[in-house]
Amino acid sequence: MEKKRKLVGLGIVLVCVFALTAAVWAAFPQPQGFVNDFANVLDRRSQSELQVLAEQLRKDQGIELAVVTVATTDPLDPKEYTTALFNEWGIGGPEDSGLLMLLAVAERAIEVEPGYGLEGVLPDGLIGAVIDQEGMPHFTKGDYGAGLTAMAKAYAAILAGEEFAIAGERKVDTGWLFSFFIFVLIVLLLRRNRFYPPRGGGVGGGGSGRRTVFVPGPTFGGPRMPTGRGSGGFGGFGGGRSGGGGAGRRF
Repeated sequence: MEKKRKLVGLGIVLVCVFALTAAVWAAFPQPQGFVNDFANVLDRRSQSELQVLAEQLRKDQGIELAVVTVATTDPLDPKEYTTALFNEWGIGGPEDSGLLMLLAVAERAIEVEPGYGLEGVLPDGLIGAVIDQEGMPHFTKGDYGAGLTAMAKAYAAILAGEEFAIAGERKVDTGWLFSFFIFVLIVLLLRRNRFYPPRGGGVGGGGSGRRTVFVPGPTFGGPRMPTGRGSGGFGGFGGGRSGGGGAGRRF
């Protein structure tokens, strides 16, 4: 009899857990576009700028950026909610090249989470640095639109191959060293041609007398990103996944 009661009690607990889980997932709003201001805290200008940025990212690099504001993430904490929402919406294409920026008003929290395909380009530390330097100065003043826009611009620049200067880190300029190396190499080549003139080139010579000199140089350009749908507008997300990485802050 006692064993039967325990089994019944366990069954009730499991039913409650499953019911709560189903309620949480059912409570997730449906995406309305790249920018989803469910908390009604973004001004029109910020929404427009974020929308243009997101459309350009998808068109140029196949990256799907979702910006979300919610009144609260209760009963989940902001990080759990962000990961669950990311995977529920499927942000990013088959290459998992998605990025979710979520702001929770009641919790005063900002969470940024990349898809699996962007973790190498946007490691957790870099994501956090962008939040600290670009977002937090605005969030602490209640200017959510400016903070999210500044962060989105920084992430877009990084994804395009630009360098983000992290405050407090000393950047060593090696440009002069490379220029000096090229200068020395050219001088050596000129001296070599002076003392050892090329063969041929005279009347009846066997060649043109010209030499091709290859001077190595740096290769420019950002990391190659997976390509995706090139058309403008929203049209839904592409089924990307996230493993729960990224960074978050309270303000």
